[in-house]
Amino acid sequence: MASVSDDTLTKVSTEAATEFVQTFYQALRSNRESISSFYDANPQTIIFNGNPVSDGAAVQDIFINQMPPSSFEIQSYDCQIINKAYPTLLPSGGVKPQSEMGVKDMSLVILVSGAVRYGESRDQPQRGFSETIVLTPNPSADRVRGRKDFLIQSQNFRLVV
Repeated sequence: MASVSDDTLTKVSTEAATEFVQTFYQALRSNRESISSFYDANPQTIIFNGNPVSDGAAVQDIFINQMPPSSFEIQSYDCQIINKAYPTLLPSGGVKPQSEMGVKDMSLVILVSGAVRYGESRDQPQRGFSETIVLTPNPSADRVRGRKDFLIQSQNFRLVV
């Protein structure tokens, strides 16, 4: 990867976090059939209120078959770069060569807080939540138009008292 300024990395990571937050929580509310597309094929850890979940397909199943309609109100989010040159695994099983890495070949941590309302009625109480999400580059994003640039590698969701 050619030398990229810290300003550029900050701009790219901030844009990625903003796009992720806007699209992911919208999908949880009104496009639940797309939830699994936000996850890496082999996520490391997914935890919902202390309960482990195996993968993105299982998260999608929970939201489609077990959760009432939900509305998320994001109050704040922050992101930090974990690794500026994340070793992206290619679909072929190899690793993307350092010389081919771009500015989006980084891993990020996003901290999100807000409120969620479960149920369709506006009279339902809101519950606070906090979530930590690690995103890694999508190895197929370069070759497939419209694919997400980053996928969830790790997620920890907690309702707040």
